[in-house]
Amino acid sequence: MRKWIVYSLVAAVTLVSLLGAWALSPAPEASANPGTNWNASYWNNRSLSGSPVITRVDNVIDFNWAGGSPDPAIPADNFSARWTKTVNFPTSGRWHFKAGADDGIRVWIDATLLIDQWHDAPGGFTTYSVTLDQLTAGNHDLRVEYYEAGSFAGVQFLWWPEGGQPGVGTGPGAPATSGGAASWSAFYWNNATLSGNPTITRTDARIDFNWAGGSPDPAIPADNFSARWLAKINFPTPGPWRFKAGADDGVRVWIDQTLIIDEWHGSTAGFSNYEVDVPGLTAGDHDIRVEYFETTGNAGVQVQWWQGTTPGAAPGATAAPTQPPVKPIWAAVTADSLNVRRGPGRGYEVIAQINYPDNYLVKGALGDMTWIMIELKNGTLGWVHNDWVWLWSDEPDFVSKIPRVEADVLPGESGVVPPGPVTVRGRTTATLNLRDGASVRAKDIGGLPEGAVVLVEARNRNGAWYLVTYQGMRGWVSAPFVILTEGRVSDLVVSTEVVPAPPPGQVFVPEDEAGRPAVTVRGVTYTDVKLRDAASVRGTDLGTIPQDTELVIEGRNTNGAWYLVTYNGQQGWVSSPFVRLVEGTVQDLQIR
Repeated sequence: MRKWIVYSLVAAVTLVSLLGAWALSPAPEASANPGTNWNASYWNNRSLSGSPVITRVDNVIDFNWAGGSPDPAIPADNFSARWTKTVNFPTSGRWHFKAGADDGIRVWIDATLLIDQWHDAPGGFTTYSVTLDQLTAGNHDLRVEYYEAGSFAGVQFLWWPEGGQPGVGTGPGAPATSGGAASWSAFYWNNATLSGNPTITRTDARIDFNWAGGSPDPAIPADNFSARWLAKINFPTPGPWRFKAGADDGVRVWIDQTLIIDEWHGSTAGFSNYEVDVPGLTAGDHDIRVEYFETTGNAGVQVQWWQGTTPGAAPGATAAPTQPPVKPIWAAVTADSLNVRRGPGRGYEVIAQINYPDNYLVKGALGDMTWIMIELKNGTLGWVHNDWVWLWSDEPDFVSKIPRVEADVLPGESGVVPPGPVTVRGRTTATLNLRDGASVRAKDIGGLPEGAVVLVEARNRNGAWYLVTYQGMRGWVSAPFVILTEGRVSDLVVSTEVVPAPPPGQVFVPEDEAGRPAVTVRGVTYTDVKLRDAASVRGTDLGTIPQDTELVIEGRNTNGAWYLVTYNGQQGWVSSPFVRLVEGTVQDLQIR
């Protein structure tokens, strides 16, 4: 499982102290007043079995333990947790709930199981949403259960009313939010000038560090180092927004291409804060860049922002988040032995090799998208060429949400050249529904006849669905009913595309000035084919059309399995898999 992007919005709750316990001590009891904090219990197993190792009060369910755990008494893998509380919902009506986890999670409201995703998450941190249309106002009991299997760990739960902001959870009119949390692509140098290649790259959840006399990493010296952080942040409302940066020593902050804080100097007074108002900031996504350097003495840096009169947390504390959750953006590997390099260019050192069909979180890209920065499973950031990955996400317009990174592109030769793309074709073994997405719940947008030869463009993540094209029609079909006749499943890229549906009723057919169809559709029979009086094998046999007969096709049935033709003055239906189109497409035919 991959390290997950830290989703930052949380339900507004009152902060209390966290209570902990060591494994050999009796588990301390904790209680919370109704409507405030969570009663939390943690187990040293995945199944919430036996007595909890620790119980405590957690103010929110919003944790990114990465490769760690909630407490020294809890192992980093194979643990579970339960949170309970009573929440007062001030208004009745439509409420939205969202849970995210790596790995399993389930959520109850009163006695109703609201979210049930009690399984491993091989793709890393995954979010699940549900809406209650008629939740009554007043107190409701909430229960959240979670387990971690292996590798990275994290969990989050939030809710909001219809028309409210995700994470508020207390209805409209909540205080303005403040921020600093994000998924920052972080680069650290062994010099104070951001010169040369970074010594380490990683992901930081916040820019909120007090290293004192130390440094960010054993590979970085305690003095004379520098850092750069990049993130794409969504600002839910237009300005004014206030930004605050604190540092010992120098710091500067950009929004998109605008330098808003420029304090690139030593700080003889120690940690110093700088604030600026951005009155005209537009709502939506903005690229944020922060740069920092340390000379000697203590080291620390913090960046936060807020709207309204509520500043974030005090320096050194954790600021509340601003941006709504941004869904992960993935790079699916389309070749074996793909080089991952330290920088964007074949002249950079190879730091790893990755293989089909793994997916990696996208953390940035060059401005022209030729090189993509990904996060490896150990948290290291590296670069791959865009020709050999397939970018995908459930986030709308996700390409625009990838942070653009400034970096030198070095020339050179690639070590391992992946194979070129392969054409994949298949044949249907049954009459199939053509859908706009890779699910039986997706919208039915057409049909394919048995024996149809299709071009297979892509697959979904688990290979259960294929994205295909057949005689001008395009959509998703169930993979077990398609036999591949050319290429392999491993040759397919992974896609989550939702295919636009054709117009309802009948397919649009352009007409000429006389009102006749402007597109002529013609086909040639592959073999001798029966002409029938109905679009069905149960239709009456009207005769046989010989092989290699050219026909004008006058229409089709709803799923395209049958064509309406006229042969020797007799109009009837023929099975479409036995006719090869030589002019026009299925989309040009009226449904008869």
